[in-house]
Amino acid sequence: MGKRASQPRDSVWLSSRPARKQRGSDAEIGAGNLDREKIVACAVRLLDTEGDAQFSMRLLAAELNVTPMSVYWYVANKDDLLELALDAVAGEIELPAIDAGNDWREDLRALASAWRRTMVAHPWALRCYGEYLNIGPCSLRFTECAQAVMARSPLALRDQAAALAVVFQYVYGFTATESRWLEYIRETGRTPDEFVAEVAGSMAAMSSALEQGGLLEQHHDQPMTEVRDRDFDRGLDWLFAGMAADA
Repeated sequence: MGKRASQPRDSVWLSSRPARKQRGSDAEIGAGNLDREKIVACAVRLLDTEGDAQFSMRLLAAELNVTPMSVYWYVANKDDLLELALDAVAGEIELPAIDAGNDWREDLRALASAWRRTMVAHPWALRCYGEYLNIGPCSLRFTECAQAVMARSPLALRDQAAALAVVFQYVYGFTATESRWLEYIRETGRTPDEFVAEVAGSMAAMSSALEQGGLLEQHHDQPMTEVRDRDFDRGLDWLFAGMAADA
């Protein structure tokens, strides 16, 4: 994400900035029927393909076929744009129908799994979660849904916010590790299964204790995508069991 600012910055969702003075010609500012929604959508596509390290406002302007100043007419700076893009990604998260009569654990699992899938698909967005506030309209809809689900749990009201925090701290940690692992594997040119087999073989050759202890258990009949899904669900099971036991 680059260097952090030396001073805390205002969130695009909190600050009230005055309208910009018009710069350039009307034709330039309105080039290609440009608007903030189109700018944010293009930014998301570029961040997905180029990554956050390579992303720049100049690159975005070139993709939109406008001058950088045209972009700044709609978005004050790169930080604001990243916050807007992050909220756009939050809008992709599939929310469960909380009035469908499902068990609260089923809906909370659906929310956690949907968040994980979306963030794995947008690794830059996962990194942004550690840099920016997540209080845009799409993020708030997700939070409201999670609170509505947790309200159906047996936990006391005073414990529900803490329980949600624990669940999504687990989801964030699991997904951050998974996302970086998948990025690294893509850089090696191997598939996840090829990479895991190679690493496990090397570790087993270096340490018989690891192999005997089960740490290098092989999953010849199960692809790594299924192994990760299984491990993710088991972690949620343990968290939910602890919540139910404490209610």
